[in-house]
Amino acid sequence: MKKIILSVLIGSTLTASAFSAFADDKITVGFSNRTLNGAFFNGLTEYMKIHANEKGIELITTDARGDIGKQMADVEDMLSQDIDYLILNPQDPAAGVRIAEMAKAKGVPTFILDSDISLSAPVVTRVQANNAVNNIKIGEFAVEQFGKDEMKCVIISGNQGNLVGEARRTNFVRGVMEAQLREYNQTGLTILSQGWGNWDQQGGLKAMEDLIIANDDLNCVYTEMDDMALGAIQALKAANKLDQVKVFAHDGYSKGIEAVMSGELQATASNNPNTLTNTILDIVVSYNKGQTDYPDYVYIEPVLITKDNAKDVFDPKSLY
Repeated sequence: MKKIILSVLIGSTLTASAFSAFADDKITVGFSNRTLNGAFFNGLTEYMKIHANEKGIELITTDARGDIGKQMADVEDMLSQDIDYLILNPQDPAAGVRIAEMAKAKGVPTFILDSDISLSAPVVTRVQANNAVNNIKIGEFAVEQFGKDEMKCVIISGNQGNLVGEARRTNFVRGVMEAQLREYNQTGLTILSQGWGNWDQQGGLKAMEDLIIANDDLNCVYTEMDDMALGAIQALKAANKLDQVKVFAHDGYSKGIEAVMSGELQATASNNPNTLTNTILDIVVSYNKGQTDYPDYVYIEPVLITKDNAKDVFDPKSLY
């Protein structure tokens, strides 16, 4: 199975005239989002609407509210409306496979956005941030921050079984340990505990409160999403511990970038919903025009965001 990294936007090869011609033969795309609970997921839906309108695509969007059964029902309803293509942000990887198979049975090609899904799934491709590269970079940066000092970390993850969350945390750990071995010929990382923040700020706050109680000597927090990191920072402030703890996250949320600029968050990495949605809709356009051969994964460009470049990356007009 091929796994080719594409760091350029598919849309760069499509001309304005191509989009104009496409608009004359309008297609209908269904976008099943796993939830709208959280700035990132809401950003996915809002940018999807913007870019679909730009490209002359008829768009139907749904919110599964974090419920696998509802997401399956949402897709069944969209399939009954004769959508041409399905874009799926699966709540659960196993259920995502079943949904893709359901769409295939109806003759509807499926494209996966942001979350991951088994390589056995009948999908065209998966568009996401390069979670491996981004989080290795975050781990390496963390070692720059700590030097030879031991890192006593807690991890706040999204939800159990999420493949993207797993990729983020394992590659953060990989980045830390490889950098420590490279620089110091030994590792100094202890994972004290793991909490679950359900991909939102309130969940990150609650998880951090629990982790502080059980791990008084922690000096490092890694969260799989900026929104959860912002909640963790609130809890650390309330416990008067933020000055002794370095926080690292992923996603490049505008409020997360502001936290990087203020020094409360040490680093994050880009998972821009504007770029993600534009990229996947460009792929749908190309697919509809006959380009059907795609790699298993299409990645947007990896970007590590620290205090050094946060002002350059920050977009005050961002919807996310």
